[in-house]
Amino acid sequence: MSVNRFPVTGGAEASTALANALKILKPHLPASIPLYRRLQFGRFFDASCLLTNLDLTSASSEKHDGAEAPWLMAFVDRSCRPESEVWLAASWEYEERDDSNGERRNGAMTLMRELVQEMKNLPVPISIHQDVLDAAAAAAAKARAANHNSTTSQQDDLDSVGLSRNHYGGHAQDSNIMLWGAVHERSLPLLKQLGVLSSKFQTDHPNFTFVWDVDALRDRTLPEGLRWGKLRREDFALVRSRTQIPRQDRTMAVLPNLAIFPRDSDQPISWAFVGLDGSLTTLHVEPAYRGKGLAKTITTKLFKEKMERFQEDGLPRWAHGYVIVGNQESEGMCRSLGGKSGWEVYWLRVDLGLV
Repeated sequence: MSVNRFPVTGGAEASTALANALKILKPHLPASIPLYRRLQFGRFFDASCLLTNLDLTSASSEKHDGAEAPWLMAFVDRSCRPESEVWLAASWEYEERDDSNGERRNGAMTLMRELVQEMKNLPVPISIHQDVLDAAAAAAAKARAANHNSTTSQQDDLDSVGLSRNHYGGHAQDSNIMLWGAVHERSLPLLKQLGVLSSKFQTDHPNFTFVWDVDALRDRTLPEGLRWGKLRREDFALVRSRTQIPRQDRTMAVLPNLAIFPRDSDQPISWAFVGLDGSLTTLHVEPAYRGKGLAKTITTKLFKEKMERFQEDGLPRWAHGYVIVGNQESEGMCRSLGGKSGWEVYWLRVDLGLV
């Protein structure tokens, strides 16, 4: 079966497709957790869809084993640029590696080629963040007109692994470039071989994928003088100022979050969100409050209290998150909290102009 499009909004057909997609992915948890949680989260728009070579209209579509032909599945949402537009899962990501099986490898390559071609054929809606993108573009143009080198300033403002805001958000104004999120290490070589990765951005930044058993986490208490709370919209500017990743207010507003405040202040000193794919995201502790175990404390509470919507009877209560390789402080926190990392993922810019 070739790659086809299935709606995720608009009635019974969409409900059936989503239900069958989750049935297909469930046996592969936790490895399939990025796409599985993204579908569980929802927040779909009219242009959102599933692309797969599987038949999502049939109840029997959930039955797959290693002897069958390769399959892939992608959730696509072009409405949210410059945020991640694609979440991918594929059979070769879960199978025991067999590099000698040329037929299956060629089948995987054919599917990936069809997937990218199908994405090129999709309509490109106006981003829900278009006003923010336009304002940023206007500010950059004004800076250039005033003889300020905005690119240099962005490049000089680097995060803990040497990446700039321009690296994370520089694709925003080019609708041909799609950001694919949490791409499994086994799918990266296929995209490289197809030659569709944008040469404007580095693609060699792996991220650990950490998975936790929430039931194994012990409860933690805040130090004296601190209190729990939630971020408000007026706090989002502070959140954005503490990360190089271009977080969008409209998205942060729909994400579950937790924050820690001094007891006598409304200024948050630590925060964390549940991402659109159910992951721990935007975890931050202000420098003056580090070394007190707050990152572990807020992560544990977030997992236990803000992720119940994802938990299902008969499955372990998993939580997950990503840490870019080289961020030793965050990696250490995740491991000390009991996180297990079994594979790496990448955020990739796929250039449809190369298709």
